[in-house]
Amino acid sequence: MIDTQRNNYDKYMMLATMPLIFCGVVLHGPRVLLICLNAMITARAVDVLVSMLQHTDLDTKDNSSVQSAIIFCLLMPVNIPFYAITVTVALVVLIGKYVFGGKGVYPFNLAALATCVACVNWPNKVYNAVVPFADVNLWTGETTSVVMSNAAIIKEGGVPGYSLANMLLGNYPGVMGADFILVIAAIGIFMIYKKLITWHAPVTFLLTTAVIAFIFPRIYGFSRVASVEMELLNGSVLYSALFMLNEPTTTPKTRRGKVAFGFLVASLGMLFRYRGNVEFGISFALLFVNAIEGYIDRVVNMDWVSDFGKNSIEYFKSLNNKTEKIEEKAIETSEAMELIGEVEDNIDDVIYSTRTFDVREILRLEEENNHKKGGRKNEK
Repeated sequence: MIDTQRNNYDKYMMLATMPLIFCGVVLHGPRVLLICLNAMITARAVDVLVSMLQHTDLDTKDNSSVQSAIIFCLLMPVNIPFYAITVTVALVVLIGKYVFGGKGVYPFNLAALATCVACVNWPNKVYNAVVPFADVNLWTGETTSVVMSNAAIIKEGGVPGYSLANMLLGNYPGVMGADFILVIAAIGIFMIYKKLITWHAPVTFLLTTAVIAFIFPRIYGFSRVASVEMELLNGSVLYSALFMLNEPTTTPKTRRGKVAFGFLVASLGMLFRYRGNVEFGISFALLFVNAIEGYIDRVVNMDWVSDFGKNSIEYFKSLNNKTEKIEEKAIETSEAMELIGEVEDNIDDVIYSTRTFDVREILRLEEENNHKKGGRKNEK
């Protein structure tokens, strides 16, 4: 994807996160805004630092670091410490982006990578779920209103005790911005309608997740439809589908490749959610599929098959042409041999017809013949 398209994507994604930040501030307080600002400043500071070390001009239109940092923050609970955000964003932008080549070439989704880094280093901070409108210290994040998240409840085989309306509105203990299902759905529909993103990867991802949840429900004692509902509305599934599976640098470029990409992330993500010990299984699954992203387009578009077919056709055409030439030469050889035979026969006829015999030779031959006949009579 060219730089102009990449820049537009970053701009639209940053704008798309603004309603979620607003909802987070309303539900969890102003600390949401401070955490997002901290992440944005850290990401931009790393960009500036790298440009200074490389002695290059700062690309002010490159917002990939900033938008990835915001997407990561909205997956975190409001009581997460500032230092966890600062260290995670700095490491991911410095290593995940610039060590792998910088803008437009890094292999792993930066927001998913940041989520995984935070999960590994601060699991006790990341897996919290803060009650809406709780009293949270603005600077330290200390609060007494921390409960088990819905994803953790489902993991243990339980059922979240919240109504469908509250889960759609995000009015339950959770993270800062990834739980507002109606808002996320409206943003996704708008962006697909305006062709700011494509539907292939996120829709395939959601459908595959729904099918797996229907066939293999984790919630017992309820209908399979209820299992699908719980899986899709919790664990940041819809949020990940919209804000992570459309990133142009780390996703396939063709339509069939995007469909395969969404299917693989969903299948592996549900496996991690079912069998793993982490709640953010989708982020880990996304990183695994990112590692083979470069091969997905080649395989699903079957370029190697078409090339093999073309080469085979060309080979057989050349082989057929050679066979025709050999047959033509064989025919020419056969005709030549027949012509030579006819010429030899004509030569023999000419030699025989033009031969002359002497009279004395004829009489001698006749006398020899009579002598032979007489000898045979005496013997009898």
